[in-house]
Amino acid sequence: MKKIFLYGDDLFLLARWIKLINNRTNLIENKSELICVKNSILVINISICKNISDEFIVDFVNNKNQILVLDNLPNFYNAKKYLSLGIKGYGNTLMTSSYLNSAIEALNNGFIWLLPDITTQLVNNIVDLDKQDDKNKDELLFRHLTVKEKQVAILLKKGYTNSKISIELKISINTVKTHIKHIYEKLSVTDRVAFASLFTK
Repeated sequence: MKKIFLYGDDLFLLARWIKLINNRTNLIENKSELICVKNSILVINISICKNISDEFIVDFVNNKNQILVLDNLPNFYNAKKYLSLGIKGYGNTLMTSSYLNSAIEALNNGFIWLLPDITTQLVNNIVDLDKQDDKNKDELLFRHLTVKEKQVAILLKKGYTNSKISIELKISINTVKTHIKHIYEKLSVTDRVAFASLFTK
């Protein structure tokens, strides 16, 4: 187990963490002591982060250290901010002993640890970004198509058959075929396989 250091501006929290953490801990009295810490785990409360620059956090992490930031009111915004600086853990200052020790164990093993709610929000955010990214790619790819051709192209992408497209858009099969012919010409593809491959790049 890596050495565990605690640094904070709230004596109650520091005492609580010492009591709850299963491994031996070392207290950091002031910021200058942090410079000597290497290949260790640092548990800090978020309010102390105001006294530490983002650059310092990045340098600290580059010394093979893992940081667990604990927040009185954990939120997605702060989690994203500190993850982007290289911290590996983000939780609640008053979380249970099992969560606290689980977070320290995860960091010790080189993993990231987040509160379950924050993890869920992060995953949902990634999924939403992927959906938005797909939508942006489609808009760019379909920019030269007419409104009706775009509607047909979106259904083609979803795997609709000509007859399903006809029913969905309330147009004849022949009109669907004409739109598909124009879509293929504008996108420089010859068939559905080539069309589908445009979305796997």
